[in-house]
Amino acid sequence: MVPLDTFRFRPTLWIVKRGVGIVLAFLALAAYLQAQVESLPAPVVHANSFEILSNSRYSVHSGFTSSLPRQVVSNVLWAMNRVPHLGSYREFYVATPTNVYRYDSAAHALVVHLSGDHRYNSGSSYEVGIACERHEEAGFAIQAGLLAGTAFWSPDSANVATCPMEYATNWANSHWNPAEPIRMVDVIGRGTTTGLTTVIQARSSDSTLPWPRVTGTDTLEVLLAGLQQDSVFSADNLSRDEISQVLWAGYGVTPHLAYNNNRGTTIPSAAAMYYLTQQIFVAADTAVFRYNNRLPPGTGLRTSDHRIELVMSGDRRPQLRAASSRIPSTAPVYIVVCVTDTIRYRDKQEAGYAGLQYLLQAASLGLRGFLTAPITPAEGSAIRTALGIPGALPVIVFACGTPATGFQEAERRFDPSVRLAVSGGRPPMHIQYSLGWSPAGRLVIYDLAGRPVREFGLSPQTSGPHRFDWNGATESGRLIPSGVYVGRLEAAGSTASVRFVLSH
Repeated sequence: MVPLDTFRFRPTLWIVKRGVGIVLAFLALAAYLQAQVESLPAPVVHANSFEILSNSRYSVHSGFTSSLPRQVVSNVLWAMNRVPHLGSYREFYVATPTNVYRYDSAAHALVVHLSGDHRYNSGSSYEVGIACERHEEAGFAIQAGLLAGTAFWSPDSANVATCPMEYATNWANSHWNPAEPIRMVDVIGRGTTTGLTTVIQARSSDSTLPWPRVTGTDTLEVLLAGLQQDSVFSADNLSRDEISQVLWAGYGVTPHLAYNNNRGTTIPSAAAMYYLTQQIFVAADTAVFRYNNRLPPGTGLRTSDHRIELVMSGDRRPQLRAASSRIPSTAPVYIVVCVTDTIRYRDKQEAGYAGLQYLLQAASLGLRGFLTAPITPAEGSAIRTALGIPGALPVIVFACGTPATGFQEAERRFDPSVRLAVSGGRPPMHIQYSLGWSPAGRLVIYDLAGRPVREFGLSPQTSGPHRFDWNGATESGRLIPSGVYVGRLEAAGSTASVRFVLSH
């Protein structure tokens, strides 16, 4: 006979065993999920300026070795994700010798998407693909990633070698199982490079443009951390030096030679064919010009130049602005990037490479810029007519100028903009800001990965300057690491951003 107590305890033992099993299963699931996510190190800031990276960058097509640290792909992905959006979705994939990952930009981490080695190039360390709606946006991102890799170059070691590859892109779409089509893949590995150079190759044959400078003060990472587009400009005209510099950054020649001995530029080109040659136009206050980076007649890809030629006299900016309501109406200078074939994706991506360069160079000069893209066929036709562009198809309009400082509204004059400054270097950091009127707002401190580390709420206050000190800690009191940060002040629909260095 079985004792009654046995029956009484059996259900309890079963429940305990069942509970332990559930807990173990949960822990196993948590461990599995954790194994599927790999955190990336925070982006680092390099000492080299945006201009020297643009002057030195070139593509390496083969000879990779897969021995680059995670810091490289961390900086590359962070940089690619900082560029402007043009569509409703954007996804980054990363293939390594072990897995294909999806990039989680919010967590700055890699999430396993597909297990196993699915690289196109067996020698690469990373193959980074971007899935997005527009080829122009893919161009923005790829260019940012190329410069981010170039920033790791140093004279005492093999360096980061990169190349956007059409074959790798086709492979990724067939083997990576992406949710949306991948527009381009950048193949990244360790390789031998020629190093950073300050040689100026872009010299004008007719003195229509001054020589550009190939060194600057702002690094790529600092520029990307504060990158924003502005569509309201002051009436001040740009100088010839500023126009020259922006044009060079977008499509100027550089010292390197491509594999076919064509002279390289600040941006890559499929098969080094440079599809934007003679397809970049400038609308200023006096005339419309064509930008040429090759000697006359302007088509010799093995030659070097840096000049503008007249297309149409007179101020055609009002007609350009009327061609599309999306084009900012107050810019002193517009750069129109055209292609010869709007069906061919490589042309549009090349235009995207140039577009990001314009935006970054403007920021480095203390100017502001705005990229209008994509351009509809109707808008493109109207732009061609407005500027007298022969046989070209506009795909991007870049508006450039100095930022506006205020505007008139109704019957009262006020400055709705906000101003922000952070000083001190070491805590306490002195935060100074100014409000044009009396709004409530907030100040958020971000790290270079775009993650907020501290937020301050600002109650309605009197207009004018205000100041408070910050101890360099989070709201919970934890000191944030030394490094470069971005403060962003938002009030009354206006924003102000500033980059600063915190050092404990």
